[in-house]
Amino acid sequence: MVKEYKGHKFKSGKFVTPFNELLTQLGREEQWYLGRLPEYMWLALIFHSHPREKAIILIQDILQELNKILPDKVMQPRVSYILQLSEERQQDFYKYLLSKIDKSVLSPLTIIISYSISRPFSKYFSNKDESIEEKIYKLESILQTFSSQHSEQTTDIRYLVFFFIQLRNKIIMSEDQSELINQYPDITHDNHLMPLIRPMVRNLEMMSSNFEDNPNIMYLELFWERMSELTDCELFSVQFEIEDVSDKQTALENCYRELKYFTDQFHTVSPLDQKMLVLLGITTFSYKRFLELVEHDLYNTITGRSTIRSLIENYIMMKYLILRESEKPNIWEEYQYYGLGQFKLITERYEDTGDIFPNSHVEYKYLSLLVEEYKMKDFVDMDLNYFDRHNIKTKAEMVGESNLYKHLYDYDSIYEHGLWGAIRESSLLKCNTASHQFHCVPDIENQQQLKSVWHDCQLLMQKTLNILKEQYGFPPHIEVKNK
Repeated sequence: MVKEYKGHKFKSGKFVTPFNELLTQLGREEQWYLGRLPEYMWLALIFHSHPREKAIILIQDILQELNKILPDKVMQPRVSYILQLSEERQQDFYKYLLSKIDKSVLSPLTIIISYSISRPFSKYFSNKDESIEEKIYKLESILQTFSSQHSEQTTDIRYLVFFFIQLRNKIIMSEDQSELINQYPDITHDNHLMPLIRPMVRNLEMMSSNFEDNPNIMYLELFWERMSELTDCELFSVQFEIEDVSDKQTALENCYRELKYFTDQFHTVSPLDQKMLVLLGITTFSYKRFLELVEHDLYNTITGRSTIRSLIENYIMMKYLILRESEKPNIWEEYQYYGLGQFKLITERYEDTGDIFPNSHVEYKYLSLLVEEYKMKDFVDMDLNYFDRHNIKTKAEMVGESNLYKHLYDYDSIYEHGLWGAIRESSLLKCNTASHQFHCVPDIENQQQLKSVWHDCQLLMQKTLNILKEQYGFPPHIEVKNK
């Protein structure tokens, strides 16, 4: 049984959000910030120029007038619909607007709605007393203020859009819903009813977009193109604390001392013990990854996350092999030849195709020697399944390490596979310019630092060494020396 997260339904291998369960996913042109806010910038400019209570009453009056002008089929007060009216009707509406507001309120929009787009709009709202820079600043400020679809100011605008939809007589609501919605303009945002009403307003406004014809793509493209041309990127990166390496050498020396003790034991007491060989081999591999992390200062890097993933997988594999030992005494040899079989597969491909990559880091002939180190390669199978038929998630569950898998390994695997979440976090800088749609820019100057992996890495290395201590014991006097 797959666990559900906050109402998400598990379907066909993915968790589907409650909204996508009910609605088709909104396209870019239907999303609030990208597709709807540009259409309602004229309302936002008016709203922003007055106190909230006065702004709502004023815009309600304006929308009632607009309701008389727009064709019946139109459901929403989008500026692109107003621009599609005849010049005569546009002029009548703009004259009405100027009886309610000063032309300076909407003059910033003349940057977008120029003379070539609408002669009436340009004529009535051009303001030579205001510079282009001032107009750009106002538009940018509005985009910033109303960018979040859940903010109080944005919900006010979305309420006014829904108010216009109600004027069109296209919405049927229950009496209780209607009573709550109608209270919205008369109560403040700190009223105890607002946490109940605001989500209702947002949902109704969003769902009403399904009743519309396709958005006016040409206007949206015009808006974003002109805004992006007139503004510069403001890039920022998230900075985390850079690790102080002063105490790392001590931790490294302690790991070395403990591992050396077990290695000496193997040499002198159990040189043919396959179990000890495998456990020591895996631990040494983890230690070398740990060593690379410290020596090359990789704590805040992408490579550091790869190190954590490797250490987790090695640790889980060690616990899994010990768990299965009682049922499969030869599991230690099986594990070795499973891995050599993967090497054999690489060398077989090489022999089939020849030296395609002559300067490759893969030394195929040396790999072939390793495959045949103890038996002829004709007796080494190539198993394409997970080792012992269980993937790492199942192995983690079997050895009681599900939390390691869920909270660390899965995250680091996203980095190992180069999936977009990892790319976005590590390799892209955010642009804080609203008119650029808060886009991202590649971090080719390597400004973005990631959070350090040191504490997780140290923990995993110690947990790995603890497995050896549990299996083979550890002298108290060395423990004291470590401290």
